[in-house]
Amino acid sequence: MYNTVIVTKGQPIREFFLNIVLIILINIIMSEISNDFRAKLQAKDPKFYGEGGMFNYENILNPIRQSGGMIMPYTPMIQVTHAQVEYQQYNLPQTNFDYYAYSRRASPYLSITAQYTAQNRDEAQYMLAVIHFLRAATMSYYGVQNVKKRGIPPPVLLFSAYGPYMYDKIPVLLRNVSFGLEQDIDYVPCGFDETKDEGYQSKFGGMDGPPPPMSTSQASIEKAIQQTYVPAVLNIFMDVVYAPIPAEYRRHFNLDKFKSGEYINKKGFKGFI
Repeated sequence: MYNTVIVTKGQPIREFFLNIVLIILINIIMSEISNDFRAKLQAKDPKFYGEGGMFNYENILNPIRQSGGMIMPYTPMIQVTHAQVEYQQYNLPQTNFDYYAYSRRASPYLSITAQYTAQNRDEAQYMLAVIHFLRAATMSYYGVQNVKKRGIPPPVLLFSAYGPYMYDKIPVLLRNVSFGLEQDIDYVPCGFDETKDEGYQSKFGGMDGPPPPMSTSQASIEKAIQQTYVPAVLNIFMDVVYAPIPAEYRRHFNLDKFKSGEYINKKGFKGFI
């Protein structure tokens, strides 16, 4: 009776309970992830980050890929220009007042100041990945090396912050990026020094011993990372504008449902603000 109820056929008791513990841990982790209200800027398609691996030398955007987007570890300053409603003015003769007719509402605009720190190699590599991600997210495909994708504009990104009724994966376009490399601040190396860091393999490789051999291109990336320094503190200033898909907005938007908050709880209709 014990075997038929608790243990599946051919499955050891130890393995069974390990699976139960693993399921519980996964549920806890997923619960924490779903309750993560930190600000994040991410690509719609994970393929944007490129192919990933266990080691950062395989892809400079690997830290961003592993975290599912550009997470802002500290509470950012967000200045929201939410409503800029345009009305057309009618200048009627011999009247004492102006008269207006509604024209349109401009898309909401967010100015974000995000702070990053580099107190160790991991944080330095993440900061470097953030800078590189913002570079890539503001470029289009161009030139003879991109014949099949030539002309594709910079991607529409998804911005999230502070829960479902604030900003939950709203589509945005990155309009402006700026940051300052200050002169009176320490700079931290992004590279890996085998003689000073013995935790690299266990944290990034998930194994003991040295990492696997690199290809020529991977060795070139790793060497460049080792020679790169980032500031210990960096403030990044970004301007993003709300950019919904016109066809989706035209088909699905309903002001009464929006006012009630129904869109937030209805699967597939998030992102209206």
